[in-house]
Amino acid sequence: MNLKYIILLVVSPLLLVSCFKQSSTDWVVKINKENITRDQIQNRFNNLPEQLRTQIPQDQQGQYVINQLIQDEILYQEAVKNTLNLNKDYQDYVKALTTQFEYQKKQGLIELYIKEKIDANIKISEQEVVEAFEKNKETVFNAYDEVTISHILVQSEKEANQVYRQLAKGQNFKNLAKKKSIDKDTAENGGRIPGKFNEKNISKEFSKSIFSLKSKGKFTKPVKSDAGYHIFRLDEKSQVKAKEYDEVKDFIKNQIFISKRNQEISTLLDSIKDNYKVEQNENLSTEENKEQQTQENS
Repeated sequence: MNLKYIILLVVSPLLLVSCFKQSSTDWVVKINKENITRDQIQNRFNNLPEQLRTQIPQDQQGQYVINQLIQDEILYQEAVKNTLNLNKDYQDYVKALTTQFEYQKKQGLIELYIKEKIDANIKISEQEVVEAFEKNKETVFNAYDEVTISHILVQSEKEANQVYRQLAKGQNFKNLAKKKSIDKDTAENGGRIPGKFNEKNISKEFSKSIFSLKSKGKFTKPVKSDAGYHIFRLDEKSQVKAKEYDEVKDFIKNQIFISKRNQEISTLLDSIKDNYKVEQNENLSTEENKEQQTQENS
């Protein structure tokens, strides 16, 4: 095999794209009886990771893609020679891939059907978007407080009260979190809980205590949950400004579109479902019920 010749086949990515437009199924390299086609090379080139694109000079990327495909094909053929294609783990892997591919093929056709049958007919007026904004302006798009918090989590109320008294006497929150908190993920970081929270995305059992804290560094009395007893500290508190119409109109339009789409799909299914016979395997249902009863009785 003349690798020099193969390497010279592609001078630059631009040449790769332009010359492959002629016939994507033409073979470029043959390894034993297996072909590597223009289409395969183009596909591999299109999916070249961004990290590699930055590491490999542009005029060498095509060469890199071809050489990788050659390497992969040689290793694949060698694996087949060693009958690894008959390995049970590999066969299970192929079966799972096949099942996934069949699912994706079906979903692709479903999406195409919905796009042509429903999406193309959905109309959304500017008035609808404005009305949706006005309806949600004082709730969804209104200003709200946002906090970052830390916590110390202990198992018993007695332990929580001890920690609370230590904090009240001025002991360092981060140090106590590292020593006392049973939430090991946050304890390592002085109790800091990743992310930002508002009253809508935090548990109700916590929100009242947390949002009653007025200034940075203040902490709550112990709060009970299924995990134990928490003492929360306010790390930062800020106000997120209310959203203006122009900031959210595209979001609103998309939400209206999704709502209309779901409604149209439901209407379509209602109109055609009587044409399809849906059967349930009664034997399977009976077996499942017996198995469930056995588990309940054991």
